[in-house]
Amino acid sequence: MTPRVLSWRRRSWLGAMAGGVAAAWGWPSWARPTPLRLVSVSGALTEVVYVLGQQDKLVGVDSTSTYPDAAQRLPRVGYMRQLSAEGILSLRPTALLATTEAGPAAVIRQLRDAGLRMHVVPVEFTWEDVRRKIEVVGEATQAQSQARFLWQQIASARDELQRRVAAVSAQSPQAIFVLGHGGSPLVAGRQTAGDAVLRLMGARNPLHDHYEGYRPLNAEALAGLALDAVVTTRETVQALGGEAQWWERPHWQAVLRRGKRPVLWYEDALALLGFGPRLPAVLRRGARALGTWQG
Repeated sequence: MTPRVLSWRRRSWLGAMAGGVAAAWGWPSWARPTPLRLVSVSGALTEVVYVLGQQDKLVGVDSTSTYPDAAQRLPRVGYMRQLSAEGILSLRPTALLATTEAGPAAVIRQLRDAGLRMHVVPVEFTWEDVRRKIEVVGEATQAQSQARFLWQQIASARDELQRRVAAVSAQSPQAIFVLGHGGSPLVAGRQTAGDAVLRLMGARNPLHDHYEGYRPLNAEALAGLALDAVVTTRETVQALGGEAQWWERPHWQAVLRRGKRPVLWYEDALALLGFGPRLPAVLRRGARALGTWQG
């Protein structure tokens, strides 16, 4: 006989009952269920926690956790790549949600040695990233059924996007991704989130084969490119003076001299680059803006 799987409500009720019985009979504290206290150091993982309705388990987040607004009212533990073990441990967490982008490595080791349950998701900038984030949060919070339902919805939206984009793949526009939340703007080469979202929207990145990672944006990098579109983040547009000032910067002059101004399309950085639950919706908007959405 196939064992019956308890619903998440049933499991939660049993956990609460176990804790109540332990307290009533005077069992030692180590025998009682420990309340889950989560710190999330990934904006996308934080989003998933909220979508699954498990936000009451969050006790702290990192600076990339900007959505939803409620997440910004939680205690902050710094930027995910520059974490401090002391700051995180001061919140008395029992578990950490993170991606392989989190660091430094020495801090991650300290947190593991301190006894935190580590839920770390590899980052590859693919749809599999989204699935793993949802699955990991579902397991960490014992919300597996909600996680499965959420992934089914996202997978369905992904399939529709892929069908529509594939229908116009022969006419893929040429586009670059620009990132510049502070300091000089950069352009995306291969193995970056920026390059990945261009591909998922049905665009061709002419810089993909030239280099890996992000490189400074300059006239030389743009020389000879017949661009149809420039994709970036809302934060980059704001940092560079706004949309009205965008094309006045010197490095765009070679592009503009070709007589065609590329489409400029931008979105919230976390939604666009975080590979979280909003990815299908943001890619759909981008594909429509770039003309790669069929229908």
